[in-house]
Amino acid sequence: MIDMQAIDRVGSWRSPLGFTARLAALTALLAFALALQAVPAERQATHIAVLPVRGVIDDITALSLARRVELARQRGATAIVLEIDTPGGDLVATLRICHMVKQEFPPNTVAWIHPRAFSAGTIIALATREIVVSPGSSFGDAAPIQAIPGAGLIPLPATERAKLEAPVIAEVVDSARSCGYDEHLVAAFVRLGSALWLIRSVQDNRTAVVDEEEYRDLFGEPPPKAAPADVASPPPTEPDDSVAQQLLPMFSKPSPPSTSSGTGAPSESTQLEEVDPESQPRLSRARLTARERANWQLVGQVTRPDQLLVLYPREAIELGIARGIVADDAQLAQWFGATTVDRLDESWSESLTRFLVSWPVRIVLIVLLLVGFVIEGFTPGFGFFGGVAAVALLLLVGAPVLVGLAEWWELVAVVLGLALVALDIIILPTGGWIAVVGGALLLGGLVSSFVTRDLSTAVGQEQLFLGIGSILVSLFGSAAILWFAARSLPQSPLLRKAVLQSEVAAGPASLRGRASMPLVGDTLMSITTLRPSGRVTFGGRILDACTTGEFVEAGATVRVVAIRGGTVEVEPTMAGAMNDAQRESSKDGTSS
Repeated sequence: MIDMQAIDRVGSWRSPLGFTARLAALTALLAFALALQAVPAERQATHIAVLPVRGVIDDITALSLARRVELARQRGATAIVLEIDTPGGDLVATLRICHMVKQEFPPNTVAWIHPRAFSAGTIIALATREIVVSPGSSFGDAAPIQAIPGAGLIPLPATERAKLEAPVIAEVVDSARSCGYDEHLVAAFVRLGSALWLIRSVQDNRTAVVDEEEYRDLFGEPPPKAAPADVASPPPTEPDDSVAQQLLPMFSKPSPPSTSSGTGAPSESTQLEEVDPESQPRLSRARLTARERANWQLVGQVTRPDQLLVLYPREAIELGIARGIVADDAQLAQWFGATTVDRLDESWSESLTRFLVSWPVRIVLIVLLLVGFVIEGFTPGFGFFGGVAAVALLLLVGAPVLVGLAEWWELVAVVLGLALVALDIIILPTGGWIAVVGGALLLGGLVSSFVTRDLSTAVGQEQLFLGIGSILVSLFGSAAILWFAARSLPQSPLLRKAVLQSEVAAGPASLRGRASMPLVGDTLMSITTLRPSGRVTFGGRILDACTTGEFVEAGATVRVVAIRGGTVEVEPTMAGAMNDAQRESSKDGTSS
């Protein structure tokens, strides 16, 4: 703000000091007015919200952007900037974000590629009103691919590739028609097969992108085709990135005049640069013919048929995809004529959820769930391992449910499956068929939690394969850990501390540990049904016990075969077995 009252205190118009101060103030006001006037009306905003989009694009990215845009509206933002730095991501989530940008975001939504926006990042950037880039940035290479973690890229048949490309091509062409990009050019981000050339009008310096057929119609001869050895190197300001080197497009154009560098390469300094949209390729232009030959000259080849388009800042501006170069938040504010820049990052809960639903973490959680559940089943009394299993189940199924990546029935299937397995082992001696049903429900629910797409699609099939593979790895890992636990934990003091024993103490002596425990071969009596876990009595004490697999009725005599931590392992004695048989016979006689 310019304090005119302070200027008045300095002196009047007639004093030299007062005249100088007022002249400086008027000059500042004029410069500010000119700066506002230089910003196009559709871009101008006083309060902008920057929404960083980093890492792999997924469903959580879409949910986070929806939340942050609403927050930006509440804070009074009049423009949204998507600051994109991504290697790509999920196709369905990408198309969902594009729909949100076009239908739900404010019209003044701009993409700032800072510094990389490959694949899904490019598709999202094209959906915004305009694109600006940072010095040294790059974007493009948006062909859909299918990959499985651990297996790498999966070759796609022509039909499958066409099915994946079709919605992406439709999306980028729609964006091109809305924003005035050349349709051939945006399709070159996604699909192989087209060689493109850049031409410039001699009269008004307009540029256009033509394919081989239009080039022949215009110039009456085949276009020059650059050899792979002619691929231009990136400008000196571009990073030495081997991947970018491989994807660099054929773009052999003369460097525009530059007053800041004598090397012939354009200088990408920190000066904010803007290009005139009127000088860029036009929307839905008429095809060029031989009658206009004298008005056009070749600039250079943009892509080869076997090459996806990847652009750097100068190339993106030359081709009309990017509108300017913006280095930092200060220049971003200048670009919009804004006074406030508000940054809205992903919340910690969104980042945590993304971590929890990643497939390596899910494998670990499944292992913890299975191991904790099994160990808890063989060590009566709810203790540490039961708590671990409960927390793993909550994180495994609860996190996807909270963000809408899982259905309610998947949670029900997992919980019901665990309950049936526990019912069969502990309470109902059914021979195992209930446990089989419970195990099927458990594994089915866990596999289904990986699948968020229709199984008729390539993405859904990829998720199914990933889910099955993760479950198999988890089962193998759980078996290995349980084998180690069976050999090591019974003698470990850690187990006795981790498992909460359900003993009824007869006095202080009951807390003295192994000295008051029975020995192998001692005869005890069961006071509850052992199915196979339960309780037995020894010297007036009640101990947790489990059998070697048999089901023993209450009141039967059992013999100690092993001591495992604070639990005794028992088997029925001959007398106990005969008593069980007599009780069963008596029950049958009564019922008949």
